[in-house]
Amino acid sequence: MNQTMTETITWDAPAEFVTHKANPTPDNAQVGYLKARDGALLRSAVFTPEKPRGTIVLMTGYSEYIEKYFETVSDLMALGYCVVLPEWRGHGLSEGDGKEPTRLHLTDFDINLRDLEDRWERLVAPMPKPHLGLAHSMGGQISLRAAQAHPEWFAALAQCAPMHGIALPTGLGLVLRLVMGLYRLVGKSDSWNPFLPPGVHPADAKTNRVTYDLKRFRRGEKLCVQEPRLQVNGASLGWMGAAFKAMKDSEKPAFLNTITTPLYIGTAEEELLVDNGAHAHVLKHVVNGQGDFYPKARHELMMEKNATRKAFLKNIEAFYQAQSSVS
Repeated sequence: MNQTMTETITWDAPAEFVTHKANPTPDNAQVGYLKARDGALLRSAVFTPEKPRGTIVLMTGYSEYIEKYFETVSDLMALGYCVVLPEWRGHGLSEGDGKEPTRLHLTDFDINLRDLEDRWERLVAPMPKPHLGLAHSMGGQISLRAAQAHPEWFAALAQCAPMHGIALPTGLGLVLRLVMGLYRLVGKSDSWNPFLPPGVHPADAKTNRVTYDLKRFRRGEKLCVQEPRLQVNGASLGWMGAAFKAMKDSEKPAFLNTITTPLYIGTAEEELLVDNGAHAHVLKHVVNGQGDFYPKARHELMMEKNATRKAFLKNIEAFYQAQSSVS
């Protein structure tokens, strides 16, 4: 259903984009801060093509920020979609809960869901329908919980390498849970994980585990060098505990059986961060699920080499169109 653009969003505070010549800002962009229920200022952006035929809510992954997805936003706008990009708490230029600004900290992973709820009516609801979801990694876990809590939100939800499970050796997972519990008991959950010390500098090509496209990888790292506030150096033990609990809760068939939103999952063959087996588990138990396997690809399908990116975008476009025709 084609609709014209709504009026300009009224922001609670002005915000800006981090600009770089190698990462041009898409046209027709708005950016600003909206307040969460606890007063935290969360940056969000809206991008609008001339003749929109729907809106994609693009939900980013762990340590990511709005500017990292400028290329993908432009691709989606070229397909005729408005793009709403809500930055997560503690990510990019959005306020966080941690004592150390570069350390993510949460005591409840569903704070992310509440932050999305707090922005929905002002940021997404006025935009042209259908409203579609596209979520990467950590954003996949948040969007799954959003689809379960608000089945009316998304006409369809596509996920890229979603964080529905983390592949850890059994022993390490047990030790982590014990340490996280101990730190929480002594009131030190906002502390660095002793098993994953903070990365105090943007990554370099040698530490790249997410894409085979080094040009796109380096583009993101250059942005963090230009604006250090974009950099996330790690997560607190409290954040990790909250994330592990969320994944444990959402893997239950009783939870997944209640998700009626059509769901698509793109899985990377050479995944090094999330558990691909969890993707199959989720698709098995949701009401309407499907997915594709992407060979010779790593975690960030939307930051991969051109052939993989184009295949993923083509598949989610077909998925959206199929679901729109059904509805």
